[in-house]
Amino acid sequence: MKKLFQSLTPFWGGTRDWSQHGGIAPLETKPEKERAMKNAHERFGTLEFTKRMKDTTTEIRLRLDRVIAEVEEKRNCMLHLISVVGGDSDVGAIWGAVNEQSFFTICGPEIEPLTASLGEGAQCLRGTLNIAGRKPFRHLVAISAELAKTRPGTDPGGQRTVLCDDDAMFVLYRVAQRFGLPVVPEWAGWFREELGRRGAIKRLVGQGCRPVLVTGTKKMFLKWIGTALRQKRIPFPEANGPVQWRVSHDFFRVSETGAEAEPVQLTSGEDKAVRRPGRNEHEDCVESF
Repeated sequence: MKKLFQSLTPFWGGTRDWSQHGGIAPLETKPEKERAMKNAHERFGTLEFTKRMKDTTTEIRLRLDRVIAEVEEKRNCMLHLISVVGGDSDVGAIWGAVNEQSFFTICGPEIEPLTASLGEGAQCLRGTLNIAGRKPFRHLVAISAELAKTRPGTDPGGQRTVLCDDDAMFVLYRVAQRFGLPVVPEWAGWFREELGRRGAIKRLVGQGCRPVLVTGTKKMFLKWIGTALRQKRIPFPEANGPVQWRVSHDFFRVSETGAEAEPVQLTSGEDKAVRRPGRNEHEDCVESF
């Protein structure tokens, strides 16, 4: 099982240089020495599900490589994402439990035990993992309805955006992509600082990732941009055209050496939801607010 877990674990690693984001550090995270692990299988957590019927009790325990959870006061919890691997029958049972809004008990090296559900409207994706010389394993990823709404155009009036990473560039890109904001990568540090100053970003519980919850509407973010431009807290773009984004992809994989993987380079011309703001567009934004 140890070799299996090592082959299936695409975890993040390495350190970040926050000087490129205006020197704005992320929310508090564990020191690198505390996060680093030599054995990939040790990074897995566990998901437990118990179903009691009239005459029988079914207990299922699967390995968990990703989880995003929101913990409110009095230990009220809400799951936003789970990613588990296991046998076909066990994964099928978890799929059914998600659709029934059942509760799971989750624990791991980065989180304390908690019991929560994905809630109503959760979505599941299942696939097969083929390992040479071994019986195929099943992989299930389930996300909450709220996390699913962060896709561009799904819920333009939403106020809560769940993100799997706290990287300043990643946060700005994903929020801009969801709401279609006219922004440029150079504003990532300012935006991250503004979120913290206004209490609009909150740390979520994560296993294998560093999730955050961003609170705000499109109208509110546009007002921030207009005010910052008027006060010259952010530079006005010198020209129109596509924007090159170097977005962190730690959530998905790291290099074989364990160092941080290279960021993904995206061009706004390939994604209509994120674009370089034109001068007239920003002048309208400044005048409106």
